[in-house]
Amino acid sequence: MKCYLSIVVIYLCFCLMCGCQASHVPGTTADPTTATQEVPTEPTQESTAEPTEPEAPTEPPPPEHSQLYIPGVDVEDVITYFNEVCLDAEHTTSGDPSVIQKWAEPIYYQINGDPTEEDMVTLTSFTDWLNTIEGFPGIYPTENAATANLNIHFCSYQQMLAILGDYFQNCDGGVSFWYYYNNEIYNEIICYRTDLGQRLRNSVILEEIYNGLGPIQDSVLREDSIIYSGFSAPQVLTEIDELILRLLYHPDIKCGMNAQDCEAIIRQLYY
Repeated sequence: MKCYLSIVVIYLCFCLMCGCQASHVPGTTADPTTATQEVPTEPTQESTAEPTEPEAPTEPPPPEHSQLYIPGVDVEDVITYFNEVCLDAEHTTSGDPSVIQKWAEPIYYQINGDPTEEDMVTLTSFTDWLNTIEGFPGIYPTENAATANLNIHFCSYQQMLAILGDYFQNCDGGVSFWYYYNNEIYNEIICYRTDLGQRLRNSVILEEIYNGLGPIQDSVLREDSIIYSGFSAPQVLTEIDELILRLLYHPDIKCGMNAQDCEAIIRQLYY
């Protein structure tokens, strides 16, 4: 079972040249001291062939689709899936899950507990990829508790309940985050149970971080999704899972936008 909890905390924040160089090559003229000799020539027949125009350089054809486009995936399906996972929530205690919630400031995560080597490979591979997304504020490890705004705990089931609360009973892991009045996430806790098999742990690691980035509703539409609501243990994100994060963190998608606002932008970005 996959669980997460969002808690709102109201916090008011007031917060080529192009250098062109032209090179000039002086023309050369014949040496005036060089002697020349005129040689009579036979008259030649005037050519009747028309002069040929030099071929213009060929430009590569423009791309048929944007870099976000996935062959065979219609924009209507993308909008439906985006609305399902980013603009709805299965579990929430406050706030409005029908508008965009995401991180706007860099994420600094601290590891607590005893992760395995494979746990860390799964986690860091995902965070490395996240840092390639346009508009994503960045996610980085830290050992300084004062600067950490994401605390990740590898712990027992009972420790998870002590950290996140009994609300997370029978869960394989959980995420709880807080966001400002403008729906910017600013603090988060993720727990992973260490009594699970490694394959399931890999999947839960990806799932909880994914949920904690803003898509907090698990999907019933896509069984291969890392956040599928039924039991599954995918080891990687699907192309559409990745697309949702690229859309969510695109600079044109803002915190607080509703489904109608997002749809208009997605139609412009995904073609």
